[in-house]
Amino acid sequence: MEINAICHCGQVELKASVLPPSVTSCNCSICRRYGALWAYYSPADVSITEQQPSSVYSWGEKEIDFHFCSNCGCLTHYRSVNNPKFERTVINARMMEPAILDQIPVRYFDGAESWEFIDK
Repeated sequence: MEINAICHCGQVELKASVLPPSVTSCNCSICRRYGALWAYYSPADVSITEQQPSSVYSWGEKEIDFHFCSNCGCLTHYRSVNNPKFERTVINARMMEPAILDQIPVRYFDGAESWEFIDK
């Protein structure tokens, strides 16, 4: 099964070959503003096609680069940088078709305080 995550205008497309076991909803200061659901992958398991370079935002310790379509502004994914222990490409699952996203359980992560997964 190929999983596609595509921005609104179609200029950024991410592909993975498997569904993630879950997606994560985080309430940290940035994720709660983005409203993303994160699907975690190894960088080798994701292909990214960009018709033009994405815009990138990085803050704090500069360990995560958030990528946005430079045309429609959709947050498409983030990548770990400068931290070999956490190499990953994380797809914003909100870019997936709703029928695909409905198949994936959502886990809730308290990135604002405890840094632990919580039950809802």
